[in-house]
Amino acid sequence: MIKHSVTEEIIHLTIANMDFSYRIPIKKIGSTINWKIGENISKGIVLEKVSKWTLQLFTNKVTELKYVRQFKSIVLDHLPNEEINWEDTFLAVNIQNEYNRLKSNNQKAEIKITEPEIIANLKEKYKVD
Repeated sequence: MIKHSVTEEIIHLTIANMDFSYRIPIKKIGSTINWKIGENISKGIVLEKVSKWTLQLFTNKVTELKYVRQFKSIVLDHLPNEEINWEDTFLAVNIQNEYNRLKSNNQKAEIKITEPEIIANLKEKYKVD
């Protein structure tokens, strides 16, 4: 469970028993970005208006979806009128985590798959352009 508190317009987030502790200004917690997945951005996957902080917090290490949902609730509690596309945010977390796993596994594999093959497989699996 994510624990959070607010002090001087800063949200403090922690997850017990994990190396997870962040401080984010409330006014920035609803920030959005166009998330790019892949080495070659022009040939990679781009999802628009996704939560910048969700992706930064939950794609470095694969995270259980319950934490991402809890983070969404925290954001909505403090910024109910934010413009985050939550459906694409959850999709971006899943795709990025799988991309990271595939790239890591590919380094150890005898038969390597190319970056374009990885992106094509992810686009097909997740039905994104």
